[in-house]
Amino acid sequence: MKVVFINVLILFILMFIGYILGKRGTIAHSSINDLTNLLIDVSIPATIIVSMIRPYSSELMKDTVRVLVIILIYHLGIAAASYLLTKILKVDDKKRGAWIFAMVFSNNGFIGYPLMYAIYGQEGLFIMAMGNIVQNVLIFSLGVKMITMNYELDEKIRLKNILLTRQNLAIVIGMTLFISQIPVPGAIVSLLTYLGNLTAPLSMIVVGLSLSRYNVKNMFTDSEAYRMTIFRMVIIPMIILIGFKLGGVSANKDLPFAILFYTAALPSPALTSIMAERYNTSAEFSSRCVFITTIASVVTVPLFAGLL
Repeated sequence: MKVVFINVLILFILMFIGYILGKRGTIAHSSINDLTNLLIDVSIPATIIVSMIRPYSSELMKDTVRVLVIILIYHLGIAAASYLLTKILKVDDKKRGAWIFAMVFSNNGFIGYPLMYAIYGQEGLFIMAMGNIVQNVLIFSLGVKMITMNYELDEKIRLKNILLTRQNLAIVIGMTLFISQIPVPGAIVSLLTYLGNLTAPLSMIVVGLSLSRYNVKNMFTDSEAYRMTIFRMVIIPMIILIGFKLGGVSANKDLPFAILFYTAALPSPALTSIMAERYNTSAEFSSRCVFITTIASVVTVPLFAGLL
């Protein structure tokens, strides 16, 4: 429990460092896109691949199937519950889609990958990458319908956007190496390891830099974002934890359930606001959801992780 708490706390301190660097102008906001591209196109794929260069394990393959099923059930369940919740709470129609999107999806890419690697090592990252396949598919299919809800848009689902991502390509390469056990030269493994070592610190610093772009006063002026954050960052993780306790689940010893917990506990992804901006829907509200859940996560994630 203490090890988990310390690792989570270190990552969020890195996020705070990124925030300070951005606020002081030490790193220009114009550099955020370049750093993000470095992460998405190079560092994170390298981290995924190197985590899968390992002796074949039937146990890991079983965990892969389990995490795919568990994460799919979780996302669909939260999507249905969030849809009903927005009706019960009478959320503004123009905010409902972003509200649901921010509830369902998590910042697994920038925060989840480095977090799992820091806490559970390569196996944790391996299973997180497998679980994230489900989220990637749903974001660019069901997620598009969410973010455009109650807007007069007829957006078509593009299979290319769902499948052809750098992270999915890295997963395919990694799984091929894992299953076939093709020997990889040591020099290539070392290169991938060096690149992958950038992921944890750089991911958190980029999240902090992104937060530093926002006008803090404007981010805290929407009560609807607060309501969503309470459900997203407090109530759902608590329900998961209580379920684990009642079911006798030791998530720290069962990676698929650990992935489930952190998927539920991590903040809303930056894609919430990115997708809203792309389709010209509720971009401002989406940014507030991302900002407030990420700020809240500095407290809630280490706290709940310590109770896991």
